[in-house]
Amino acid sequence: MCFFPARAAALGLACVYMALPVRAQVASGLYATMHVGGNYFPKNAKDSKYSILSSYTDRTATSTGDAPPAGLATFGWFESGEVLLLQYADYLPSLKMAGARRIVKPARFPLAPQATPRYMMACAWALDDKRVPGKPGAAYAERDDANMTVKVTSVGTLLSIKWVSVPAARVAKHFGARDYCGEISRTGKSSAALWLTTTTE
Repeated sequence: MCFFPARAAALGLACVYMALPVRAQVASGLYATMHVGGNYFPKNAKDSKYSILSSYTDRTATSTGDAPPAGLATFGWFESGEVLLLQYADYLPSLKMAGARRIVKPARFPLAPQATPRYMMACAWALDDKRVPGKPGAAYAERDDANMTVKVTSVGTLLSIKWVSVPAARVAKHFGARDYCGEISRTGKSSAALWLTTTTE
């Protein structure tokens, strides 16, 4: 997936393709990845936006094709110690591989890499025939600073940052203040504020 390929080419910006990163081996069989990317055009604020693309994979889910539908929520831990809600989807076709995308605009452009979460927690839960949620599972990812892309030209700034799966033992403690996964799976709401403004433009 590439953001605004025609405009990027016209303005001389390279286009970063949003293939999700290769998942690290995590003993639990649960994997999380995320990508935040987009373009900032100082002379065309309307076309300046970013996309958050999150995924949760449960390799322990049945492989027979009848994995249950799922709900998904992702949270970010920031260097300030704050935890914010990144994504929420109340229904997705399969628990085995759940993903969601949200288009956002920050209060100030361009979005600085340091203003993104250091760690991400992806929560997913199975839904029964009446969409009653089961117990959530959680997987974790860390921002891959060594492989981020920030390209600044005279006409704009292109940003591409990936988060890759890491063991829960390294990250889970940062999300331990509340039961974020259980709260949103049961109520559809979160005590964590939403990160950035959602846009459809």
